[in-house]
Amino acid sequence: MGADLIGWRENRHPRGQSGSGPIKRGLGMALHTWGGGPFKGNCLVKVHPDGAVEAYLGSQDLGTGTRTVIATVIAETFGLPVSAVKVNIGSSAYPEANPSGGSITVGSVSETSRRASQESLDKIFELAAQKLQVEADTLEAREGRIQVKGDAKKSLTWQQACRLLGMNALEVTGKFDPATVKNSPLSSSQVGGVQMAEVAVDRRTGVVKMKKFVAVQDMGLVINPKTARSQMYGAVIMGIAYALFEERIMDAKTGAFLNAELSDYKLPRLGDVGEIVVEPWQPESEYKRGVVGLGEPPVISPGAAISNAVCNALGVRVPVLPLTPKRVLDAIKKGGKA
Repeated sequence: MGADLIGWRENRHPRGQSGSGPIKRGLGMALHTWGGGPFKGNCLVKVHPDGAVEAYLGSQDLGTGTRTVIATVIAETFGLPVSAVKVNIGSSAYPEANPSGGSITVGSVSETSRRASQESLDKIFELAAQKLQVEADTLEAREGRIQVKGDAKKSLTWQQACRLLGMNALEVTGKFDPATVKNSPLSSSQVGGVQMAEVAVDRRTGVVKMKKFVAVQDMGLVINPKTARSQMYGAVIMGIAYALFEERIMDAKTGAFLNAELSDYKLPRLGDVGEIVVEPWQPESEYKRGVVGLGEPPVISPGAAISNAVCNALGVRVPVLPLTPKRVLDAIKKGGKA
């Protein structure tokens, strides 16, 4: 998939054989793998008699859409729109949940929120079954209704079903610990991806210009395609940044961090990243694996892919990141003609 998206077969050439002229083009690739398994945690789901739904868990949203994932899982379980679920996170007063690190968040919150909402729904099914005079296992939650499977005429609205709870809210805590729950059908671990970079390198100045970057990634069951793709785009931009621009400069004698100010720290702008193409790999086998974390995996390969592309363009290896103009020129000088 990556080769097709970047035109590998048409544009690839042997190392250093990129034609005449000072601008050399090259292709490079790299691949990666990552764990991404879930962490233990808890999620409290409250279903109020008026049909309102709330979730409480001591996780946090770093800007990657954790709230959206939690709301999506619960809403889909209850057959409700995402807007119908209020997610409460970011407080140690809520049930203990996962930290954010190691790409564990999405699997963790999906496990606990799904378990809590599924158990809550089973209790609502029991009440609705008595009202409808059917067996609880014949019911489903669909489009804001609790109905007999495949028969919307024999149903209750979500609000009608929740009124059967009486005066008090239904409260259920979903718990998950991978140490005690083996081979969960809701989550898994181990993802992989391949990334390919196309660059243009100016032999006169040493400047590396990104032309195109392709990232193909598996990630198990995708809960929210929009935020998953956004995560991949962000990872690629971060990777381009550390491959070409970001550098921590330390004083060799004192250990002082010399460029700690943002004014001294080079980050890529729109014109620095080139064309970025991201593509989740989503065969049926991925969905059967359950949820797997995506946070860090796509940020592993860009440095290697870009370095390989520069090497393909010039015929010499620039051995240290970031690939600054000086390092590129030094590598050309040391390696002789490319």
